[in-house]
Amino acid sequence: MNKRRAGAMVSYAYSIVQVVVNLIYVPLLLGGIGQSEYGLYQTIGSIISYLSIINSTFSAGAVRFYSKYYVLGDEEGMANTLGILKRIYRIAYAIVFVATLLFMGIVTVVYQQSFSPWEVQESCLLLVVLAFNLVLTMNNTMSIACITAHEEFVFLKTTQLITLVLQPILVVLFLGSAPYALTVSLVQLFCNFLCRMAQQVFARKKLGMDDELRFLDKNLEHQIIVFSGGIILAVIADQIFWKTDQLILSYMYGTTAVAIYSVGSQVVNAYQPLGLAVSSVFMPRVSELWYGRHDTKALSELFVKVSRVALYPMLAVLLGFIIFGRDFIHLWAGDGYELAYWVTVFELVPFTIDVSQNIGLTILQVVNKYSSRAKVYFLAAVLNIFLTVVLAQKFGIVGAAVSSGIAMIVSSGFILNWYYQVRVQLDMISWWKSVLRESVPMVGLCVAGCIIWKPFEGCGWGGLIVGLAVWAIAFCFVSYFLCANGYEKHLVNVIVRKVLRRG
Repeated sequence: MNKRRAGAMVSYAYSIVQVVVNLIYVPLLLGGIGQSEYGLYQTIGSIISYLSIINSTFSAGAVRFYSKYYVLGDEEGMANTLGILKRIYRIAYAIVFVATLLFMGIVTVVYQQSFSPWEVQESCLLLVVLAFNLVLTMNNTMSIACITAHEEFVFLKTTQLITLVLQPILVVLFLGSAPYALTVSLVQLFCNFLCRMAQQVFARKKLGMDDELRFLDKNLEHQIIVFSGGIILAVIADQIFWKTDQLILSYMYGTTAVAIYSVGSQVVNAYQPLGLAVSSVFMPRVSELWYGRHDTKALSELFVKVSRVALYPMLAVLLGFIIFGRDFIHLWAGDGYELAYWVTVFELVPFTIDVSQNIGLTILQVVNKYSSRAKVYFLAAVLNIFLTVVLAQKFGIVGAAVSSGIAMIVSSGFILNWYYQVRVQLDMISWWKSVLRESVPMVGLCVAGCIIWKPFEGCGWGGLIVGLAVWAIAFCFVSYFLCANGYEKHLVNVIVRKVLRRG
């Protein structure tokens, strides 16, 4: 329990630092490489992300099966899980190599009209560097599974935190002499290499990770592949959902439109870890409840408890952005990015439902029902493509964001919640009642904040910081006295007492 609590706290610290780094990093990139290069970086990143499907697919399987055998105390099962994954990844490396060559040819043909000759050439170089980065990440999957199963979340998040801070520092140092998207990718590769090496050494030396195949367990290999088959559809759906908008906009309007859209997307990307910070440390606990006790009632209670805790920081950011977002975008990104505010709002509101319920995805993985989530999201992704093509033609960048919002409401808000209730037997009615009691006072506070802030819009960084400070104090007050239940108040009281003792 202490490891989970410490891991959750470090995860929140990582999320906060990630938000701060993005606030500083994105303007530096826009100023250092320019709008066109930034748009190019985001476009190629969207393409290479489709290859990351391979890693996301089997990394989920690695954590799931390794955690299962760790709970059962089966050392041979743990070693065989990692050994089988090593075999699978040898094939995956070849797929990445071939696919990268294929993508280079596609980029050269498809974007020759909307990209300059240099942009086409740089795109190919970017694909190579990002592919190497992906292979490096894939090679470290076994270490992540081992560290997660042992609940060494503090070390895991600390290494990620150091990498998060180091990367923008090195980028700023090198952009002065080489202001290109390629420079950013090379620095990213270097930082990723350092992080992965540290994690592998820790897993092997400290935790005794054993990835040598004892014997080829065909049944285990079959289970991993079948489980991964369900994951891969979900990951494809996620990639289509989050990356295809940028590819469509790049084709219709060029890299400048992608840059504006990406500014809004960066806020959404910074928002996501706020919901993952708590749920990401509960895979071992969910595995224990399912494999050890098979207690669906306890899983349902855990779902509600974790989701409520995750929702507080998310609502603070979401509602605060609705109030102060226009001023923030203008001051942060500069002139010409006003539409990024609406991109963020239309994506952030429905996304809150999805991310706050992220513990549900962990439960689906453990109970081996993740493929159903994948089917739902794949249908939503197809809907998103259709709506993006239609709405982007009529409403441009904002139309693409609206299409994503509609698809999220359909998938996460309705279909997936029905599945949790009926198929997984999670008490979603209690979840919605609990969350509404938590959210309604904060929404009322947001409405009041919009009215109060209106006369102060355009008052610069100083006024915005003061406004955010007042919002934070008001939010904490309303959350504690009008929204929090007994368990949540106890958590706050424990943290406050610890801080006061140390002070």
